[in-house]
Amino acid sequence: MPKSPDSEGRARLMTVTEIAQEHGVSRQTVHTHRRRGDFPKPVEGEGSTRPRFRAEEVAAWFAANPKQPGKRTDLAPEPDRGEPEMSAPASRGLTDTSHEDSEALLGASDVIERRWPGEHPTLVRDLRDLVDTISEEAGAEDG
Repeated sequence: MPKSPDSEGRARLMTVTEIAQEHGVSRQTVHTHRRRGDFPKPVEGEGSTRPRFRAEEVAAWFAANPKQPGKRTDLAPEPDRGEPEMSAPASRGLTDTSHEDSEALLGASDVIERRWPGEHPTLVRDLRDLVDTISEEAGAEDG
């Protein structure tokens, strides 16, 4: 629990752990704010592992810098490489698949081969087999 002001009227001092608990952030977040240089300076233990900060300065800093939700970098879209979109045809029978869908599947296999050469031979083969099957079924219907 944070230290209370003593009888001499000194300010209440807080450790990083106490700051994190009171302001709903992690200790790492407090350290990140400190590294940025705009967080209040400790009044005790500057070079120690348990620096202490004035509670009113910390509270004022958090009031002026409200928490913001983080950004998940693992969800960022990949940069556009100018390659065709690969979208699966809607759930239709193979004979209902258009020539454009077959071309898209062939394009997808080409993209996979270019982007990951030699890494997905089974996928590339399966895509090309699917195009062959679509072509054969379409030819059987025409004849």
